[in-house]
Amino acid sequence: MVAVTAEYISIGCNKITQAAAWGLDGTVAYAADSLVAIYHPLDKSSEGVLVTLPGHKNRVNCIEFINRGHEQSQTNVAIVSGSADGTAKIWKRDPSGKWINSCTLTGHSAGIDTIACVRAASIDESLGDLIATGSGDGTIKIWRRKEEDEYKDGYECLQTIDCGVKYPTALALSYLPGTSIPILAAGNTDRKISIYIYQPISDAFNKSLALPGHDNWIRSLQFATYTEDSNSPGSKASNHTLRRGDLILASGSQDKYIRLWKVTPEESSGQQSSKEPEATGDADGGALTKDMLEALEESVKTGESMQLSTKAHLFEVFDKDQSKKRYTIMFEALLMGHDDWVYSVCWQAPTVVKDSNGQERFHQPMRILSASSDKSMMIWQPDPETGIWINEVRVGEIGGNTLGFYGGLFSRDGRHIIAHGSNGSFHLWHNISTDEDLNHWVPEVSISGHFGAVEDLVWDPQNLFVVSASLDQTCRVFAPWNRDVNGQKTTTWHEMGRSQIHGYDMQCVAFIDKWRYVSGADEKVMRVFDAPKTFIESLAALTGHEELESQAESRPVGANLPALGLSNKAVFEGDASTLAGEDGDEGTMQSYAHPSATPASLLQTLEHPPFEEHLMQHTLWPEVEKLYGHGYEIRCVRGTHDGRLVASSCKASTPEHAVIRLFDTKTWNELETQLSGHSLTVTKLEFSHDDKYLLSVSRDRLWSIYERVEGEQGITYALRSQAKAHARIIWDCSWSHDDKLFATSSRDKTIKIWTKAEDSSDWTCVSTIKCTEAITAIDFAPRLIDDKYVLVAGLENGEIQLLESQKAAVDQWQVVSTLDAQLCHVGVVNAVAWKCDNASTLQFASAGNDHAVRIYNVDFS
Repeated sequence: MVAVTAEYISIGCNKITQAAAWGLDGTVAYAADSLVAIYHPLDKSSEGVLVTLPGHKNRVNCIEFINRGHEQSQTNVAIVSGSADGTAKIWKRDPSGKWINSCTLTGHSAGIDTIACVRAASIDESLGDLIATGSGDGTIKIWRRKEEDEYKDGYECLQTIDCGVKYPTALALSYLPGTSIPILAAGNTDRKISIYIYQPISDAFNKSLALPGHDNWIRSLQFATYTEDSNSPGSKASNHTLRRGDLILASGSQDKYIRLWKVTPEESSGQQSSKEPEATGDADGGALTKDMLEALEESVKTGESMQLSTKAHLFEVFDKDQSKKRYTIMFEALLMGHDDWVYSVCWQAPTVVKDSNGQERFHQPMRILSASSDKSMMIWQPDPETGIWINEVRVGEIGGNTLGFYGGLFSRDGRHIIAHGSNGSFHLWHNISTDEDLNHWVPEVSISGHFGAVEDLVWDPQNLFVVSASLDQTCRVFAPWNRDVNGQKTTTWHEMGRSQIHGYDMQCVAFIDKWRYVSGADEKVMRVFDAPKTFIESLAALTGHEELESQAESRPVGANLPALGLSNKAVFEGDASTLAGEDGDEGTMQSYAHPSATPASLLQTLEHPPFEEHLMQHTLWPEVEKLYGHGYEIRCVRGTHDGRLVASSCKASTPEHAVIRLFDTKTWNELETQLSGHSLTVTKLEFSHDDKYLLSVSRDRLWSIYERVEGEQGITYALRSQAKAHARIIWDCSWSHDDKLFATSSRDKTIKIWTKAEDSSDWTCVSTIKCTEAITAIDFAPRLIDDKYVLVAGLENGEIQLLESQKAAVDQWQVVSTLDAQLCHVGVVNAVAWKCDNASTLQFASAGNDHAVRIYNVDFS
């Protein structure tokens, strides 16, 4: 029996707004390529991503939780995700606790860009779960979900709202104050907020009005119900205009502003329906703040318009009993503070407070979290004295090549906030202040991952960490964090370094020795990197391998990337004064010295996995050499196990360029002999474990074996055997641990096992394994398991299989395990690699087109 479990899943969040949601039970669901990833940020062990939910055929664009219940007893019962494939999927837990796709909402003719579920003090379940989806086809669809059983849900499309030439960019659903009549707010590309009211008579949403004010696209909308609290900031303000039960809509826009809108019954608004209400309160324009005046003055200078109209918009609705109700919507407050587009606004979740009699009751805090592309998140709250909304907290990034935050979320208790940004990573902050009126926010360990296809990965020769290469133009280092949590030894994996941040898409990576690797990208040059002192010391501290510290001596402390360059420059301890400028004058600093790259930050030995800001700026590895020779983009690179040679190939369409070049790692000169034999791109190279043979496979459907030759001119390799092995391109190859076998995998959906003929240099095929899909990655296990060879295979559809064969019968292979779909990739598996150690439980890592790096535990007992 073979048991395979996920040790680690690293996958970045999609770089779009509305890509993540934080449920009431502490679960964060986020869009990761075409997957929905499940993550618990407040887990004390920092386990990271638990599972990924496959099903969508294209990028997931938006995610929301479906809530049910009354006031503080509300829970989230399901997740809804919208995708560029034009579908929305409902995910819920089955009786065993596993996430399943209970139904798929189909009907849109373009991608779904925004989703809304009902947010209210009490959610009426009689109508089912209402869901609104907005799409690039210019429509908004209203759906009703009803549970059929523990595994399946039913749904119906109640209505399709045609937005015309406008496209919905944000949606929000709630109930009108004091009723269970749904109200839908839709932000559109026409810069207006359209308000749709459900009319029980017609059983449909009718457009009631459009709210002008924003000067750019509206990117986020969210409703909250005001609950008066004598202890809440702003509740005692003499100019306070909100009344208990009022509905408040927060809108965030690319015009850099946040607007608040108040929905209130006409009888409680204090206004006559025939008259335009007067502005009341500072936030409404009765007394403009200094910031407002400055913003108005600036808008005049730049020719922009900023509307501060306090006109009350009146609309009517008929209840089921034919009684007419009148409501007004009016502008309540303008929140200014961000310097760039506002991508998201999020109300703090309702909580429970005690009144003067000691009774617990439902309360909606007046706190808004906003996220912006200006690299900051702000928490807004009314001033206790004036009622004016002010930003009481500002957190974010300083420096680095980022585009800010795409979304920000509150935890249920409001003590944590999380953001997802332009590099696919999450940023988590915790308010550690024990006083509810104080704010002391500190960053905490979160998750990160690639936001582009991962093309290659390798284990380091000491089997301590994994290095991956991705089309997001980075190489990342993943390693375990060993420590005690509540008296128990805990190991979790994290990104420990971003060794290379490049200007080209990364394609391949290979280690030369313990601390050096060579990488290839969509350029003609290969680059060699050497681990800095701070990385080795931090790795020793976090993994518990203290013996590594002795290997860090005389190494550079870190590296810096020139502002307009591609080469990481080494920084030594003696360079600290030069780096900062001898006289402290910024004008005398080195051109590659980033202002935030202070000597202190470069010398820091980490006590926990680095935060995203540190990863971007302080974990680069120095580049020590460049290797030239190829005429086209690098395709593959591999190093000998003794560290003496590097072999590489590039994209090729002629035999002239389909050569394998060898480089001496002592002099970094290319050997005179170029290994020919192929006519098209060499897709993969592998040295045998004793370095006697070099195996190559190619797009020309051939494999070639080159044998090591040592002479007066040094080491080289010579062609010894070649065969046309497959009917289609050969994607990968691998040597068995004893070098008696090698395997090739191809687009023709077969894996072939080859062994050396006795008394001959030829290799013969002893087994052909047929699979259901093209096999894009293979690797032999590092040792025999119960006297059996074990091979892991990654398929073109993302599936991963384990195959085995008796040592004495290598012509007979069988699949012994196919990994669960929630642990596998979706799309092409680009690389698989076993960890070569003697642990009782084996591990292997995989990389795929779905942006994921995964590490698995394999137990054969």
